[in-house]
Formats: sequence, C-alpha cells, structure tokens
Amino acid sequence: MTWVLLDAIWEPSDEGWVVPIGSEENTYAGAAGDGFTVLTANVGNLDPRCLPYYMKLCRGDVEARIAKSIQELHPDVVAIQETLPHWMCESWPVIIPGSTCTAQPDVPQIRRLLGPDYTIVCEARNGFECIAVRVDAGDFLGCDSGELCETDRMDRQGDGCRWNVAIMAATVRVKGQVFDVVNAHPESRSAACRLVSIRQIFENTGQPNSLVREEQVLLLGDFNMDPWREDDVSSRYWRKMVGRSAGSEYAYHSGIAEQQPPYPTLRYLSYVRTYDHVVSNFLNGTTQVLGESPGTARLDGGKGMDHRAVYGFLSWQSSR
Repeated sequence: MTWVLLDAIWEPSDEGWVVPIGSEENTYAGAAGDGFTVLTANVGNLDPRCLPYYMKLCRGDVEARIAKSIQELHPDVVAIQETLPHWMCESWPVIIPGSTCTAQPDVPQIRRLLGPDYTIVCEARNGFECIAVRVDAGDFLGCDSGELCETDRMDRQGDGCRWNVAIMAATVRVKGQVFDVVNAHPESRSAACRLVSIRQIFENTGQPNSLVREEQVLLLGDFNMDPWREDDVSSRYWRKMVGRSAGSEYAYHSGIAEQQPPYPTLRYLSYVRTYDHVVSNFLNGTTQVLGESPGTARLDGGKGMDHRAVYGFLSWQSSR
C-alpha cells in the first residue's frame, strides 16, 4: 500500500468554516467515552450546472452549508462520497458562477468541508471518496495526525467496469480500538460490476493486499443498492452477507435498525431509495437519516444534495 501526503499545512481562513460545536442539537455529545459518532454523506447532486464535473459537489453555497453542518455535528469518523477535486476543475475549465472550482486549489474541497481538526485519507483513483477521523478521537495507521493523505487501498475494478467509482478502506485507531473503515461508493449502472466490488469487502479478507485487513470492520457509504426495494445479483449477495436474519456477524446500524421499512436516503423527483448504509461486525447503536428521521435536519441545510446523510453514535459491544 502506498500513502502520499497531500497537504502538510492547513491555515484556517477568514471565511468562517469553524462554528460552535457541542450544541443542544448534537444529542450524542457527552457519550464519547463509550464509543464514537459517525457520519456518512454523498455530497454530490444532479444540478445541471454540475454536469461538467460528473455531478460532484460543484456549488459553493451548498459546500458552505454542508461544512457548517458537519462542524456542528462534530462527528468522530466521517465517510464522504462525490467530492470535487481540483483536477476535475482543471480538466473541464467551465466557468460557472458560484462553482466550487473558483476556490483556491491549495485548499482541497474535502479540507474545506471538514476544517483543520481532521486527519483525512482519500482514494488515489480519483480523489472523490474520503475517510476522516477527528484528531482528538483517533488516527489512521499510516497517515500522520492532521494530514491529508491518499491511498491505493481500493477495490479492483472488474473488466469493462467504470473507473470513476471506488470502494476504499483504511485502518483507524479510535478511542484506543483498532478497526477497518470501508467507505463504499460502488458502480451504480451495472449490478454485475457492483457485485464484483462488494464481494471484495467480505471475501479473501485479512491479507496484506486485501481491501479488508482487520477483524473489526465498519462499513459506511453510498452502496448504490437498496436491499429492501431492489432485487439483483448485488442486492441478493448483500442480503446473504449482512443482517441478523441472514445469520451474519454484520449488523445494520442504519436502515431497518432505525425503522421498518427504512427511511429513504436518496430522493430524486419520484425516485426514492435507501442506498446509504452503516453496518459493522463489532458495534452497537442506531443511526438516523438526517432530514428524514423525526427531529433531524438535512446536512445541506434544505437543498443541494440528492442523498440524505446518515449520522449517529456507535458504542463498543463490550459496553452493553
């Protein structure tokens, strides 16, 4: 595995990225000793103005609202999908008013979203998907505290499958516990390609070159698959590998763990799906779908993301 340091110094700007934390809305504050908070969010959207950038997070106002919400939630472990790295701005130099491509390239979007208090690892294939850990909650094995690194620890693409999606993984140490975090954003257009990638989470694990290397695993992300509303080769495989009803060690912390049927995490016109999941084989706890679960607000402040973020507190099983 190769680690590459992407930014060595983060200088907070005068744009007001840092906002007060520990607010009354953060119902999980104070429970940190028993576990940690998690957030997974696909921040992209289908705004026509984002089309040159493959529907990534291209709008500056949306980026600012998401950044504010993340800092208010104060999550310990974060998985983000569909960021807009600056190489895409350089590849498609389309000047659109309000585009995030007008931001300075020396502060990557993922850093603008999370601020200075996170160690971040992004996949080296495109830089679209990233995992982050708050520096006061833990660290990555292989990336210095507070830095932004990239890794080639990703799924292997099947023949004929698209290059611009990825399932990535990293080993973290959070509150003294070592485990793997998998940030999944597999193929959306081909169930067969999606299956090739998802199988790498559960099969041939524990090896130096495997996607999953630790016994304890936390799965986060936009899996582009609804196990409750869809039936294809990928969802059928997933149902065999995840859920207590399947006899699996992997249990849901989202979806039916919160409500049956689960709240949707994707709304686009009349298209409604639960694509974003939080699953583990060693934790307890239930997450919420921000903007769908009662009493919660959308991460984007009400508009800008097609997906709904998932957030909650997970505790160690030994604390039961």
